[in-house]
Amino acid sequence: MFAQVQTSVEFKSSITVNCTCSTQDYRRLFIREPEVKARAGKMAYVRPEFHDRIMRITRVIGRDKLSLSAYIDHVLAHHFKQCEEAIKSEYAKNYDSVF
Repeated sequence: MFAQVQTSVEFKSSITVNCTCSTQDYRRLFIREPEVKARAGKMAYVRPEFHDRIMRITRVIGRDKLSLSAYIDHVLAHHFKQCEEAIKSEYAKNYDSVF
């Protein structure tokens, strides 16, 4: 038996997207070793409340073996995979070719 994790993403337009995944899926997607080490990446700023929340997640669920950078990398990889077609479509609408 698996517990369900409910997440909600809110955008400035007040649109809410609901996602549900099992705890097993959550661990497989986000609580794992990163493909790229943080020192090979770039710096990004995160809201203080998100930073605190992510740090609690990585400390407790990741048992202090998962870095903040690794967790954010997994979340973004999942986001890009889930939203790839929408991103491509919006990009194409706003892209002006130089030729």
